[in-house]
Amino acid sequence: MSRIVSPLLSIYGALFALPSIACAQITAEDAIAKAKEVYGPPPPDDQKPRCPQQTITNEIIVCKELEEQSQFRVQSTADLDPHSQEALDDGMVHAPNVAAASLTAYGQASMRGCGIQRCPAPPVYMIDFQSLPEPPEGSDADLIAKGRKPAD
Repeated sequence: MSRIVSPLLSIYGALFALPSIACAQITAEDAIAKAKEVYGPPPPDDQKPRCPQQTITNEIIVCKELEEQSQFRVQSTADLDPHSQEALDDGMVHAPNVAAASLTAYGQASMRGCGIQRCPAPPVYMIDFQSLPEPPEGSDADLIAKGRKPAD
């Protein structure tokens, strides 16, 4: 019974809806006017600076009003998600994420110190100041060494 009733109800509903659609018809002129209002250029703005007036008789002045360009821009994937593959594929070397879930699932991902029993001592730099040559007479190094010129 429901297989017969549901198609009949949809047919009767469509027939009763047709008169309301016919009453609400829009003319072509109304549709064009609405489209011009929605898609047409913005109304003129008196706040914008005008082009300078022609001062010389044979002078050509080219003047164009600048539009706001941000309305035509779409955010890139790098802007929307800075951690995405597209954002990170910029030709620069990035440090790995040592706090990633795959690395910290088994404990701390970083450690400090040496992996052997003791860390080596820092290197000792041996400089023999006696083997350095004397600075030339009158040079900045000579004047600074004698205290005649302040070191910058």
